[in-house]
Amino acid sequence: MKKRFKEAQSRWFTPVQQLEIDACSRCQECIQICPVVKEGFPDGAMERIDAWQKLSGHVTGFFSGWRDRSKDHDLLKGISSTLARCTSCGLCGIVCESGISTASLWESMRGACMDLGFREPVAEKNAKSILEQKNPYEEAITTRTSWIPASAKIAENAEVCFFPGCTIAFRNQELGRAALRILNNANVTFCMLGDEEFCCGSFLFRTGFEEAYADTIRGMITALESKGVKTLLVSCAGCMKTIILDWPRIVGKPLPFRVMSFSSYIRDLIREQKIRLRYDHDIRVVYHDPCHSGRSLMHSLGKDTVFEVHRDVLTAIPGLILIECEDNREFSTCCGAGGGVKAEEPSLAQSIASRKLDEIDWLNPDILATTCPFCEKNLTDASRERGSVLKIMDVIELVDQTMEPNQDV
Repeated sequence: MKKRFKEAQSRWFTPVQQLEIDACSRCQECIQICPVVKEGFPDGAMERIDAWQKLSGHVTGFFSGWRDRSKDHDLLKGISSTLARCTSCGLCGIVCESGISTASLWESMRGACMDLGFREPVAEKNAKSILEQKNPYEEAITTRTSWIPASAKIAENAEVCFFPGCTIAFRNQELGRAALRILNNANVTFCMLGDEEFCCGSFLFRTGFEEAYADTIRGMITALESKGVKTLLVSCAGCMKTIILDWPRIVGKPLPFRVMSFSSYIRDLIREQKIRLRYDHDIRVVYHDPCHSGRSLMHSLGKDTVFEVHRDVLTAIPGLILIECEDNREFSTCCGAGGGVKAEEPSLAQSIASRKLDEIDWLNPDILATTCPFCEKNLTDASRERGSVLKIMDVIELVDQTMEPNQDV
């Protein structure tokens, strides 16, 4: 066990992360803010780090040879279980007094746990689907582009490329068609990867399975280069985080194109007057900041790009009244779907989403807007379960519905 543990920890943990394990000051801020702890699980970041410290001390410490090792297995199993319930929202990292980058630390822990023999069955099933079918929904590869209407104007090669992601391709196809209508209405020349587009690998990176997927990611990057792509438009928060933070690690260098959220591109189109938005009626809209494209990327892209751009697009719609949750931007509460929790612990994902809706309901909005198809899906599921009439939409759909037709197209 000692040799295996050392090998797993050195393989998955960076030198900084090994220091972070010892940096926890036990302030308990992470426990108070964790969405999973609020649902009654003892899964706070402090407890998880404490358990890893104990395990490390038991296995590699000076007195490890004289310790009773019978409890090490249960300790490791407990860590693995708490990681399976973690949404990877990163709120604990925002409030951490020691500045620990918790979300990436949990991903490294999950990888190390896998090396030590602890694999969650549901996570393995989803990972297998992505590795074999190139999507997490066990759908046939050949149906990935079936949602694209024949009337859409899509170039074979272009400097702008739209990357819709798996959830649009297989579960929220109307959102994808709305995005295509916006691009066509603005007369944008753009391409798509088509049959060469596969899952971005987000689930694999969050759950420790990414190494087997490296060749697929390299293949997509090569395909994008061959099409002359300079700007990649991404409409999914999980894809956004994965492409910006994880893909460069796989190839060992910066990506040869700019990665841009679809909302950022819409804001540019509005400012350039390539699309115009009309007044329909006054609507109260509250915006939900997704974890993966919000606080996870604010240090990489800046707060304007990850927080304000979506609000700028919404407030550009005539008659739209933007209202805010008490906890917003980097302090936004999680929807509950991330980190594989929607697949592994669906009831927990629903409970967290329901708590989020409690936070929103008292604001009395007409629409809950977001920019993550997975957030939209989980919040919609929870809303239906509680019989709510709240309409949940993507910012892209709102723009599509209020966009004036371009007479020049």
